[in-house]
Amino acid sequence: MEFFYQLSYNWFFFYYFVLGVLLLLQGFHWFLKPGHFVDYLTLSAKNDTRPGFVLKTLRYLFLFSALSLVLSLIPFKIAELLFSLWSLLMLFIIGSMFVQWDQLKDFILNQRDQLRQKIKLGGVTMLALSAVMFMLMYQIYLNSPYT
Repeated sequence: MEFFYQLSYNWFFFYYFVLGVLLLLQGFHWFLKPGHFVDYLTLSAKNDTRPGFVLKTLRYLFLFSALSLVLSLIPFKIAELLFSLWSLLMLFIIGSMFVQWDQLKDFILNQRDQLRQKIKLGGVTMLALSAVMFMLMYQIYLNSPYT
């Protein structure tokens, strides 16, 4: 059983760190230069194709969140369980927007300025979430018997 405790600790410590760094970098990029992502979404909307990179990212985040959900149950940890459930809920909400691609495509093509503001807001949200990820990582570090 000690193996699963160590595996769970290492997974969440690494996952929070990597996710925090990725959110920090992507948040700065979306906040400072939202035009790049607006152009990518506009190109996808004009070609009438769903944005493949976004969907692949959502798929991988779903796999990592599902693994986190399982690992939060082995040594039962409420913070990690809540984080995993919250992650799955956010992925469901974001993924459901891409299921309704026809409506989203129209919004992308007709409301570029509003889309730019929403992407900037998404960047600020990512920056805040990166701080939360680093705090969760630090909390795991403080409460770990392995450090």
